[in-house]
Amino acid sequence: MRSPHAVGAPRALTLALALTLALAPLASSLTPLASADPAPAAPAAPAAPARPAPSLTRGAPIPPDAAETTLDAISDAPEQHTNKTVVVTGTVSAVCQAKGCWMTLAGQKPTARARVTFKDYAFFVPKDGAGRRARLSGEVKVKRLSDAERAHLAEDGRVAVTEIPAVELRFEASGVELW
Repeated sequence: MRSPHAVGAPRALTLALALTLALAPLASSLTPLASADPAPAAPAAPAAPARPAPSLTRGAPIPPDAAETTLDAISDAPEQHTNKTVVVTGTVSAVCQAKGCWMTLAGQKPTARARVTFKDYAFFVPKDGAGRRARLSGEVKVKRLSDAERAHLAEDGRVAVTEIPAVELRFEASGVELW
């Protein structure tokens, strides 16, 4: 036995299709109710290059709108930044191969380099992080290294002790983003 609605369904579908086809030309000829002379659109401002979303975050979150400085500016005048918290972006040039408990950050200039440790030894970064971009929030320090510290850092970084400077720029990072 057929449902009483089964016969009406094809008719309703046919009627809906016929109305759609009949009204389509009418809809395309309608004009909007707004004025015929719209004001010209203002030129779009050039978009700032967007930083990609970090693929890895450690420590405290860094506000996306935090003012940033460059590692080059800090290395040019470390005394102006010492004991101040800054947000800086750079390229990870090396990572501690024992645990990932420090990394070095490079700026654009060859002399713009800083060792980054992590506040309260609370987090580490991946040992394969060299070459990645990093954004960090931290406190700037200037440190004179003893021969023993230089030897230890050279061993952890698997480099010659001559590659470790006697005085280095340091950050104690409270938050790190890598991408």
